[in-house]
Amino acid sequence: MAHQTRRSPDFHDAIQIWQMLHLGMFQHDIAAKFGFNQGRISEVKTGKLHPTAREEAMRRLSR
Repeated sequence: MAHQTRRSPDFHDAIQIWQMLHLGMFQHDIAAKFGFNQGRISEVKTGKLHPTAREEAMRRLSR
């Protein structure tokens, strides 16, 4: 059976992605963890997908 990948991160995933980026993880490692294409991680990072996720991730990290 081939490895399945999901098409796109949802908002919750995007928050977790931002938290991992903040901790210094590389995009390709994050992509592998979630099963996304690295391009989807880049879209989160640039704000193309879920532009408010970064703010929410930082708010949660500062608790």
